[in-house]
Amino acid sequence: MRFPKSSDAALNALLQSRFPAAQAAGSVSPLPGSSGQSLRLEWAGVPLVARRDVGNLQSGVSLRRHYRALRRLAPGLGPKPYALGDGWLVSEFISGDVVETLPDAGELVALLYTLHHQRRFGWRIQLLPLLMSYWQQSDPARRTPLWLRTLQRLRAQGEPRPLRLAPLHMDLHAGNMVRSAGQLRLIDWEYAGDGDVALEIAAASLDESDRQTLIGDYAQRAALDPQQLGLQVAHWRPWTVALMAGWYERHFWQTRDSQFITLANDAWNRLKNN
Repeated sequence: MRFPKSSDAALNALLQSRFPAAQAAGSVSPLPGSSGQSLRLEWAGVPLVARRDVGNLQSGVSLRRHYRALRRLAPGLGPKPYALGDGWLVSEFISGDVVETLPDAGELVALLYTLHHQRRFGWRIQLLPLLMSYWQQSDPARRTPLWLRTLQRLRAQGEPRPLRLAPLHMDLHAGNMVRSAGQLRLIDWEYAGDGDVALEIAAASLDESDRQTLIGDYAQRAALDPQQLGLQVAHWRPWTVALMAGWYERHFWQTRDSQFITLANDAWNRLKNN
């Protein structure tokens, strides 16, 4: 995928301002899984990722917030941010192996506990506006009574009151974890914000038995009552399943890729059966 020349020029100018000794990029290629919106490149011998502003395509995503989140993290949790401007975010490319499955509960708990004890980002995650935007940005023919009832029910309930407020990654799955130099690091922070630690666990891409194990281990590490944490995660689950379904629906409408319909239908079935 090629960007408009003005976009290429903006990225080039941003890189030259951050790395003035370099003249041009080395290898440049689309980042896998980014729908062509992100590039992997080398500049002045530094491996980088350049992300284009897609705020008009992805609700709730902001390059400025993404950049601010990366700047607030302790070294080693996420990629180092280098520059932001003219519709681009440039950050470190973390060399290593993207994990194929989530790590065991002990390693995952250690990672989450470290993250949740960072300084807060400064903005709250709000799910209801995101859920409503997915409805509005979906195929009208896919706006089913189940979806409408789910939105109405969640709006009437309101989001659960946080058990413990902390900075969250909010896109926890194997593809967003890289093992680099023996350390587990998180990438793709575009959905990050401050929220309930139970929301992070509820939104994680886990089967339910692994989620229950994570709840118990995290509660012990964080000095929380495991029953209370488990109930709070359960309160968040309809929100996160609806969020996942809406994300798939919007992506189907944008791409017409039928795999997103299969994934959305699976999420709707989970909501229907709970």
